[in-house]
Amino acid sequence: MIINLEKMKKIVLGLSFLVTLISFSQKNQIQVLSNPVTIGKSLIDSSTYKGIEYVFPEEIYKIFLDTTTGFLTAQLRGVSKNGKWLNSTGQIVQYDINNQKVLWTKKIAYQTSNLKLFSKTMIFTVSNKSYCLDINTGNELWEVKNNIYLVSPIDNIGFGYNLKGLKVNSNEFEGIDLNNGQVLWKRELNGEYGWNDVFYTNDSTLVVAAAGLHSLDTKTGKGWDYNTITGKKDYTETVVKNVVGVGLGLLTGTGFISSGNNLVRDVVSNKIVDSSNIYMASKEQLVKIDKLTGATIWKFPFSKDLASKSSIFINDSQIFMINKGMAFMGNKALNFGKPFFAAFDKQTGENKFLTIINIEDNPILSYKVLNGEVFLVYKNRIEKYSMVTGELITGKEFPEELYGELKHFIGNQVFIKNENGDLVSLPQTDTSKIYVFTSQNKSLTIDSELNISKTTEYDDVNIYYLKTKDLKFFAKDNKALVINNDGQQIAEIEVTLNAFIIGDTLYDTKDNRFIAVNLMDLVTNQ
Repeated sequence: MIINLEKMKKIVLGLSFLVTLISFSQKNQIQVLSNPVTIGKSLIDSSTYKGIEYVFPEEIYKIFLDTTTGFLTAQLRGVSKNGKWLNSTGQIVQYDINNQKVLWTKKIAYQTSNLKLFSKTMIFTVSNKSYCLDINTGNELWEVKNNIYLVSPIDNIGFGYNLKGLKVNSNEFEGIDLNNGQVLWKRELNGEYGWNDVFYTNDSTLVVAAAGLHSLDTKTGKGWDYNTITGKKDYTETVVKNVVGVGLGLLTGTGFISSGNNLVRDVVSNKIVDSSNIYMASKEQLVKIDKLTGATIWKFPFSKDLASKSSIFINDSQIFMINKGMAFMGNKALNFGKPFFAAFDKQTGENKFLTIINIEDNPILSYKVLNGEVFLVYKNRIEKYSMVTGELITGKEFPEELYGELKHFIGNQVFIKNENGDLVSLPQTDTSKIYVFTSQNKSLTIDSELNISKTTEYDDVNIYYLKTKDLKFFAKDNKALVINNDGQQIAEIEVTLNAFIIGDTLYDTKDNRFIAVNLMDLVTNQ
C-alpha cells in the first residue's frame, strides 16, 4: 500500500487543530459572579439583611447543592429571542461555592439528555446510555446502556431499565454497581404504563408501583410481583377530544419511560401501607396485599370501564375509595371511567356500598372528610355524601362566571391575618366549614349546607412553607414574612416559593441568580 506522506501530514495537522479546538471549547469559559445583595429588612429596627448572590450567564433551569463539598451544580437554559420558549440546549456548570470557582462545564441537549444527582453520584443520561461523571472534573468514569434514575445510597446501587437501541419500553430492569457501572442483577419489571410510585418497606426492600406492585431486594433484585392493569393501550382518538384541562398538581408518574400518545396511564390509586399490608386500587380491582410475601389477602373486582384514577383512605375499620372519573394521556387529563364513592371492610374486603355518580364529563378534582361526611369538588359543583350509607346528602352548582372553576380544597398551610394582625390558618378559623380554591385565585369559605359565607382574595393569603427550630416563613408574592416562635413578625425577605433551607442557610433561585442567606442574622437580631 502506498501512503502519501504529504497528505498524511495535512491530515495529522488538521486533526491536531480540531483536537485543540475541542479541548479549548471544553475549558471553563463561563464566569459566575458573586456579589453581596440586600435580601430584606428587619420589622423590628428597619435594618437590612444581606445575602450572597451567584450570577450565572443564563437562566438557571435546575439546581443541585451539596453542602458537604460546597459544590453547586447548575443546569443553565436560555430562552428564545421572543422570550416564549426554552432553548433546547444549555450548559451544566459545576461551581465550587467555597472557593468561588467554576470547576468544569458540559453541554447538554435537553430533548435527549438529563442529569441526576444522588448524593455524590452524578448520572448523565444521553439517549440510551448513562454516564457516571466525576463531580470534581466532569470526566466520564464509566458508562452503561441503562437509564439510571433511582439510587440506593446505602448499597451504592443504581436502578433503571436496559435501553435496547430505540426500544425505550424494555421491561428488563437492572441493578447497577455505581462504583464501576457493572450490572449486578436483571429482572423483568413491567413499565408499559409508566411508574406511579416507588417506596421502601425497609432499608433493603424497594416496592415499585408500575402495572401493579413489585418488591425487590436492592442487592439481588429478587422479590414478589403483583400484576394488574393501570392503564389502557390503543385508546381511541374520539375520547382524546374530551380532554379536560385539570391542573391538579398530582403525582402522575415519573415519566421517564415514553409510553406513546395512544396510552392512557395513571388508572390507579395512591398506596396505603401499614405494618403488614399494602392497599391499592387499579383498573381491575381493589386489593389488600401481604407486604412480606405479595400474597393477595382479598380483592374486589370492578366491572369493565368503571375504574379510573382514584384515591383511597382508611377511616376506622373501613377503607373508602373515591373514583375520580379521569386519567392521563401524556400530561393531559381526560375523562375516563365513571366517578363513584365506595366503602369496604378493611379486614375482609366486603363491599359496604358503591355509589355511582351520574355526572357526565366532570371528574372529581378533590375531596375532604369532615364530621362523618365526604365533600367532593368538581370544576363547577360541590357534593356531600354520607360515609355510612354512601348516599348523596346535598349538592350545589357554583357558576364559573361568578367564581371561576373550582380547583381543590385548601390545606392548613394557607394563612390569613386576623383582626389583631396575627397570622392564623384559614381552615382553622372555623373547623365546621370547608375551604375551596378557585381559578380566580379566590378562597371560598363554605358551610355544611354548601352556602358561601366568605370569600378571601389571593392578596390576603400567606402560604406557610418553610421552618427552622426558631423561625417560620410565609410566602406572599415573591417575598416571605418571617415569624419567630413567639408569633412576632421579625423580618421580610425577598425569596420565592422555590427557596429551601439546609442547616442555618436559606437558598433561592431567581432567573440566573442563586442566592444564599445566613438565617442566624435573623435569629440574633430579634
